[in-house]
Amino acid sequence: MKIAKAKHKNIYCIEGNWTHDLRDKRSIKTGLEFLEHNSFSKKHVLHIHRQCSSLPEFETLLKESIFRKYERYSIVYLAFHGHEGILQVGKRSTISIDVIAEMLQGKAQNKIIHFGSCETLKVKKPQLNRFLKTTGALAVSGYEKSIDFMPSTFLDLLYFQFCQQYQKMYLVEQDVKQYYGKLARELGFRLIYEK
Repeated sequence: MKIAKAKHKNIYCIEGNWTHDLRDKRSIKTGLEFLEHNSFSKKHVLHIHRQCSSLPEFETLLKESIFRKYERYSIVYLAFHGHEGILQVGKRSTISIDVIAEMLQGKAQNKIIHFGSCETLKVKKPQLNRFLKTTGALAVSGYEKSIDFMPSTFLDLLYFQFCQQYQKMYLVEQDVKQYYGKLARELGFRLIYEK
């Protein structure tokens, strides 16, 4: 069983545009700022937040997330629209989790890759196990149902808070189920890790 190098885990977030209306101010960023200033961890949960609207930009930012200088940012949070096994990046572009795994090829050790998107993890478990093996990640998490912005953002933040308390992912999973099991089931939350 893989365990995290440390309990404390900062967040590297790549967020897509939720609408094409420039007046829409929805963003994960405010939630990350809330977590940073209100976490009950001993250290602040720092975050890097990057907006993204194209596949080339996504590829650049994803590769940047695994740079050595960001190794303490061990939660990679991908907040986009999604469908079964894919993220929607930009108006008409998509990328599959298999392609994302190839981009991270063995370089995501000690990382938790979280897909904050509708249905992206609505795939068979062997495909997610392959994602873990290809990337070398500690865990992959996300949703297998269509989700609303507010409840899923709240669950994301609560999940990230639990990630601060443990090095073993089964303990994180146990707390999510114990304290927020109903919400997790309603949203189709999944957490896959090496057991």
